[in-house]
Amino acid sequence: MGWLTEHRAPVVGAFLVVSIGIFVGVGLPERQYIWIWLLTLLLLVCWHNPNHVAGIVLDWIPVLVILAGYDFIRGFATDLIPRATIEPQLRFDEILFGGTAPTVTLQRWLKPKTGPHPWDYLVFVWYLSHFFLTPAFALFLYRRDRERFHRYAMVILGVSLAGFATYFILPAAPPWWASRHGHLEPTIRVVHSVWAHLGASGPAKVFNGDAKLANPVAALPSLHAAWPMLLLLFAWNRAPRGRYVVLGYMAVMTFVLVYGAEHYVSDILLGWLYAVVIFLIVNRSVDRRPKSYAGLGSASPVSSPS
Repeated sequence: MGWLTEHRAPVVGAFLVVSIGIFVGVGLPERQYIWIWLLTLLLLVCWHNPNHVAGIVLDWIPVLVILAGYDFIRGFATDLIPRATIEPQLRFDEILFGGTAPTVTLQRWLKPKTGPHPWDYLVFVWYLSHFFLTPAFALFLYRRDRERFHRYAMVILGVSLAGFATYFILPAAPPWWASRHGHLEPTIRVVHSVWAHLGASGPAKVFNGDAKLANPVAALPSLHAAWPMLLLLFAWNRAPRGRYVVLGYMAVMTFVLVYGAEHYVSDILLGWLYAVVIFLIVNRSVDRRPKSYAGLGSASPVSSPS
């Protein structure tokens, strides 16, 4: 990449001129393609750039890639819905739990249809914690252990991209979607119910299954299960006490996902499998690289987790 370092200004300038020409002549592309444009621009500006700010931006590129990947798949949601699978994961849960999917059993016991109840609000908060806990842990590592942060970013990115690829190749319907289309006994999507009860119309629409706002058939594997598993894997040897906290968090999240009609148990198990396999692959790959290997935006080597 030495050539880019020497000719960065004209390359970036040419990229912007061509982009403006396309935007003026053809119009702005759809949102998912704007993500690709933005990522390309950031890589041209920041790759092997000695500027400190450029290094920080490059370190956090995986976050933007994950956002872009999800949005890209969401853009194809209306095409994926007709191919959505229902039976395999539903039958797996029914066989594993004596003939009745655990989502149905839990909702019979806790009756979210007559809610939302106090425990439904706890389910709501726990479900949304997924979107904050993993980035917060990444930020913690970034400040405390840059080497482990780079490893963590690669694993999170690998799991997410593998999940996105699966969503595209094998779109799968969650329990709430199966219920709405008559494949499962009636269930309530608890998170949507709470959003609606709070009067938050925007988030309520997102969680109501509108394919224009979210991908309703991106259930297999469950990233809500995979990301906490990665937290556990990274904490297992470094934080003996913390591992039990993460195990507790994972146990509650499993309940939340099943009771809330967000995922089948099979979705969760596959999410855990993705996390373990990609954790092992990435760590072995990094361990085999020269000690001088650096993360995207840092000159410090990546150390092996103990």
